Amino acid sequence: MPFLGHERGRAYYRHWAAAEPAAAVVFLHGFGEHTGLYHRYGFALNAAGIDLWAVDQFGHGLSPGDRGDFGTIEDSSALAEQLTDLVAQQHPGLPLIAQGHSFGAIVTLFRLLDGAARYRAAVVSGAPLIPIPDLLDADTSFDLDPAWLSADPFYVDSLENDPLAFVASDSTALTRELDRGWDRFGTDLPSLSVPTLAVHGVNDPIAPIGAVRAYAEQIEALQLVEFAGARHDVLNEVQHRDVAAAIIDFIHRSY
Repeated sequence: MPFLGHERGRAYYRHWAAAEPAAAVVFLHGFGEHTGLYHRYGFALNAAGIDLWAVDQFGHGLSPGDRGDFGTIEDSSALAEQLTDLVAQQHPGLPLIAQGHSFGAIVTLFRLLDGAARYRAAVVSGAPLIPIPDLLDADTSFDLDPAWLSADPFYVDSLENDPLAFVASDSTALTRELDRGWDRFGTDLPSLSVPTLAVHGVNDPIAPIGAVRAYAEQIEALQLVEFAGARHDVLNEVQHRDVAAAIIDFIHRSY
């Protein structure tokens, strides 16, 4: 796999290439995941003429770091920026879409709020916009039940048997960086100006949809599409085709 250089080491990335791309998505995954879990999504985008570029964040996949330790929001943002630079070099003028899932959604929103004007639009999924109760106590261990994430047996099997995926690790770094997001969003998120689509499972037990609904009602740039019965990893849920179709429609309307 190709990689991006960073002071923490080589961060590996994947590129699902459309034959003649009309837009490109730069994607950041969530806790316990890696880019290889998103091949179905990549192929769906490719069929619609959209490139997908995704990087294994630190502590995940093939990239270095203690298991589950993303580092800081700035570390992940730097990876997204490097990947974006690479896309822009290979496809000058191609419309760029920022996307993130779960913790990746937090990083993506930080980047948009900090003035990432190079993106035509953005997509977030499973965005934890308010504190997660399980991360508020003193116990730094974080152990997810795969059933909280998806009802898709193929995806759950991947989480349970893929050596690069996991559902448990120390959450010290994750909690620290999520706290920064939660502290900021109440004040700054209403100023979001980049057109952003939030796709979210109605039955998400990790990042309850109520917070996203509330923000979508007050932020003109934020649009919410809900998926009944879907859980946290909505891009890899039973309804993954419908989720991808909603994202593709949004992207096509963004350029």
